[in-house]
Amino acid sequence: MDMSELVKDTIRTWTAERPDLDFTAMSTALKLNLLVNKTFQSINLRMLELGLTLGEFDVLATLRRHGKSGVLMPTEIAGFAMISPSGLTNRLTRLEKMGHIDRLSDPNDRRISLARLTAKGRKVADLGISFAASHSTDVMGRVDPRDLAVFNKVIEQMMRSVEE
Repeated sequence: MDMSELVKDTIRTWTAERPDLDFTAMSTALKLNLLVNKTFQSINLRMLELGLTLGEFDVLATLRRHGKSGVLMPTEIAGFAMISPSGLTNRLTRLEKMGHIDRLSDPNDRRISLARLTAKGRKVADLGISFAASHSTDVMGRVDPRDLAVFNKVIEQMMRSVEE
């Protein structure tokens, strides 16, 4: 069953079971969820080819996009990557074992640890982000630019609504 049919079937069966509820917004949310999941599945497959999980790539990409030195404290990485510090610890350990990052002590305060992107990690991050960007362009490139602008505006409104 394709994604559209899955959503239609879900809404149809819920409407039959709960005709007292309005499932219009839920239909949109399900479509967005399926779209995001499908997109992340495709990107994750590519990351696995690079020897990374999507979460590990996210750490590398976070370090990569913060400049040439690519050095951050784990708490900064967790904040930028929107993950818990405990979830980050395992990723940093795996990335260090793969040679994608180095872990250092802060020269100004030895109690603070830092993570630094290695040349190997930078190369993998660049390969991964190239794929992620081109994949997104492929998916969004099929949408009329005016519709995409409206869609982005609506998503931003929804994000603000969820954050309130």
